[in-house]
Order: sequence, then C-alpha cells, then structure tokens
Amino acid sequence: MLELYKKISNIRLSRQNQIIIAVLALCLLIYILSSSLMNLNNNVGNLKKENAITISRIEFLAAIGEQEISFKSAFSSNFASSVNSSAKDNKLKIDRTLPLSNNEISIWINESNFIDLFNWLIEINNNGVEITKMSIRRISKETVSAQLTFKS
Repeated sequence: MLELYKKISNIRLSRQNQIIIAVLALCLLIYILSSSLMNLNNNVGNLKKENAITISRIEFLAAIGEQEISFKSAFSSNFASSVNSSAKDNKLKIDRTLPLSNNEISIWINESNFIDLFNWLIEINNNGVEITKMSIRRISKETVSAQLTFKS
C-alpha cells in the first residue's frame, strides 16, 4: 500500500493534464452543488404544499364548530348504526359508542390514521351530521385517538 502511494505521488503531470483534472473536478463540484440545490428546492416546494393542505384542514375543523346545520341528517333513522357503517367504510374502528340524549352519540376511536379520520369527518359533516364535541390526541406521527360527539 505504501509503495502504491509512493508511485502515485511520484507521477508528474504536464500543465495541460493538471488543468484538465482541475476543470473536471470543478465541473463535478458544480454538478453536486446544483443537484443538491434542486433537491432542496423540491423539498421546499413539497413542504409548502403540505403546509397549505394542513392549514386548509385546520380551517375546516375550526369551521365545523362555528357553522349551524339547518337541514336533516342524510343518515338513516338508525343514527348509531349509520355512523358505525360510515366509519368502517373509511377504515376507522370505533372502539366505544355511547348514545346520549337529544339524538346525540359519543364515540371513541383509538389509533387511527389522521387522514382517514379527517376524510370521514368531512364526509359525515357533508351528510348533515353536526359535530358538537371533538377531542383528538396525537399518538405517533400519523396516528391519532379521538373522542367525538355527534348530533343528527
């Protein structure tokens, strides 16, 4: 190994070869820097899109409590069964259901994907179900638990 190093260090390059190697090294450096900047720019763009989506979702969730629903629920007369069926269609597992007074129902959902829960909340809101109480806790990066109260 030492002999190889000595042989390499004893190699004398002409001025022209030195310039060619320097230009190639500079081109390689420019390529690495430009590709890094392009990746960084793409990541910034993706983060901006994700932030915009997250902000719109937060605004939607905030608006749920403020809006007043004046039409009847599109769900059937068996409100609890309809909520359970709708949740199952959206890949959610309701762990506990508690019927309350005045056509209200309280449900507990443990360890579900936030996006699935969010899409389900949009769906049932569009079907005329009023969300009267909502408590969502983050369990992991994408997993949440929720306690929700609905009124038909």
